[in-house]
Amino acid sequence: MMKKIIFALLATMMISQPADAQFFKKIFKKKAKTEKKTKKSADGINDDAQMAMVDITTLADNTNNRNAFMGIPLGIKADLFEKHLTAKGFTERQLEGKHTAKSYIYDGDVYGAKCTITLAISDETDRVYAVDVTEDAIYPSLKEVKARFASVKAELQKVYGRGFVDNQGEAYTIQTQLGTVNLHYERGSLTSSYTCGFALDDAKAYKMAYAEMDDQEYEAAPRTIEAGLAAACRHTDLVGLGVLLYQNRTLKGAQTVLASYDYTLAKPTAKVLTASFKMGQYQANASLNRRRQAITTITLTATDDVEALCKDLKTYGFMSSDQKTWRQGKMTAIVSTNAQGKVVLTLK
Repeated sequence: MMKKIIFALLATMMISQPADAQFFKKIFKKKAKTEKKTKKSADGINDDAQMAMVDITTLADNTNNRNAFMGIPLGIKADLFEKHLTAKGFTERQLEGKHTAKSYIYDGDVYGAKCTITLAISDETDRVYAVDVTEDAIYPSLKEVKARFASVKAELQKVYGRGFVDNQGEAYTIQTQLGTVNLHYERGSLTSSYTCGFALDDAKAYKMAYAEMDDQEYEAAPRTIEAGLAAACRHTDLVGLGVLLYQNRTLKGAQTVLASYDYTLAKPTAKVLTASFKMGQYQANASLNRRRQAITTITLTATDDVEALCKDLKTYGFMSSDQKTWRQGKMTAIVSTNAQGKVVLTLK
């Protein structure tokens, strides 16, 4: 689908690919070496007019305003993106063997670490719609990878803003109206070591490239674009949070989990523990019924997307015949909406 080949390093042969929480793994799929180049179609986009992350409130139309990597706007032609990238000191990876298409893989330093940078390119337009950054370092312990994760998270927040805890704490997602950034770490499948990296897309460029994808059912659907801006974030890791709370059904355990998800805790009463999370227009509330130190029922209410939430339930192994009552082992999850139109997820 996209014009690139993922180069397999010796280190990555020993460990699994970094987690992506949502769709970034699928963006960077390996292509067959026999793939042929396709004719590029004109799309009317002026590369010189594309801007890198201008304050959206200063523009009447954000059509040319793009999410960016290292100050380089996504959505421009791959060769121009490469020119800007090499000007910043990144070097193109030279792959072994014969290849029918350019790889668009580079080496360079990102936030103080040596990394492999891979571009996701539209076959039809030759535009960069996403960038994957994988650190070359392999971290020998969870403590060390979490420390690096926290450091990169702080750097990303300076550039892209606040996000939300994702993938049960193994990822952090920042979704702006220009695009999405996903920071993640993962343990190797055959080792006790860890890798760390992040990926980002441009919402407009991703929406264009999505039409080319063969397996759209397994890809994240693009957001609606109006006046050059994607719809605001309407989905977080509610299911992952709910499952963690179910697995930690004590007052202390639940408080620890909620705090790790950046929820603000209220003082618990004799019967209920409550907490809240707010990020721009997105709001979520947790209400946990308790009997002494034990949590009996978990209710999460949010301005969320019910379809995305149900998709997450499937990902976490829940099954349902009516899209309302979901079961996985001893866990039962009930999905509904309240009078205010908010999604309600109840686990018991």
